[in-house]
Amino acid sequence: MFYILSQVLGWLATAARAGGMLAKDAIRVKMLVSIGNAGWMVSGILTGNIPLVVSNALCLVIMVVELIRNRKDKDASKKSRK
Repeated sequence: MFYILSQVLGWLATAARAGGMLAKDAIRVKMLVSIGNAGWMVSGILTGNIPLVVSNALCLVIMVVELIRNRKDKDASKKSRK
């Protein structure tokens, strides 16, 4: 049961990451890649694949930090326009 679930999650995660690579907006790229990373992490947890979990966790942290930075920069630019 976990094997089938992990396979489905893996394919969904791959689709999300592929969508991220095709997106034109940087924020959408980071969001889709983050969703893909989270999916691969869950798949790795279900299969006990620790390197898969760790590598995607690192990527997810980087993407989330970048999303937060972009949001702060966007908010700062809105304030400076006022």
